[in-house]
Amino acid sequence: MRTKYMHFLSRVIVVLLIVLLSTFSSAQEKKDLTIVTFGNSTTAVRKGIEKVYAVRIHEALTEAGISNKVINAGIGGSHTGSAKDYSRGTNIEHGMDRFDKAVLKHNPDWVTLNFGLNDAYQDKGDGTASRIPLDAYIANLTHFITEVKKINGRIILLTPNPLSSKLEQFRHERLKLYKDAVIKLAKSEHVELINSWKVFGKFARKDPAGMEGLLPDGTHPMDTGHKLIADEIVKIIKKRNR
Repeated sequence: MRTKYMHFLSRVIVVLLIVLLSTFSSAQEKKDLTIVTFGNSTTAVRKGIEKVYAVRIHEALTEAGISNKVINAGIGGSHTGSAKDYSRGTNIEHGMDRFDKAVLKHNPDWVTLNFGLNDAYQDKGDGTASRIPLDAYIANLTHFITEVKKINGRIILLTPNPLSSKLEQFRHERLKLYKDAVIKLAKSEHVELINSWKVFGKFARKDPAGMEGLLPDGTHPMDTGHKLIADEIVKIIKKRNR
């Protein structure tokens, strides 16, 4: 009798364990995918933009049945460094100054890194220094990538977007160095890459308005540009989330 009772009890325990594991698994599946979009004014909410790419990512993933939370950590004027590296007397929090609270504290599953326009900028004109030297820019991005990897997050590294013909040629040339560095870094760090120059260029070649239509002020993408970036990010996340 005791043997039968123990056998019955064992079966009950097994069933309970299966139920608990199934419940835990379902809870895990329902957990929101947390995404942080970390960057400058081309990431931040901006006047004149109906939906920045952070909003579009959330909507597209939700439509695809992926429960998600997107945190927009873009700040206009921000570069990858600290205020001590370069500051114009404003209260802008730069990448290294705010990385922990803007990114890591959210324990994100995905982080997009979109910096470079402010880092590369030459305030004093042609032939002068950028706000953040190229080697420091690479070091800062590498730090972000390393720290996100430590918490098992995934990274999507974006090149700074191109400029339109409204900007001087020397600015295009300097920014290209930063773009090329991002491409090389993504390869060496084995992280996802979106080459915005390639994405925008492909669209501009087919659109009568060209690059000027995407970047009416010469630097900042309008809604079409944000959609192009969002589409590329969503494509990567959906592929890796299977």
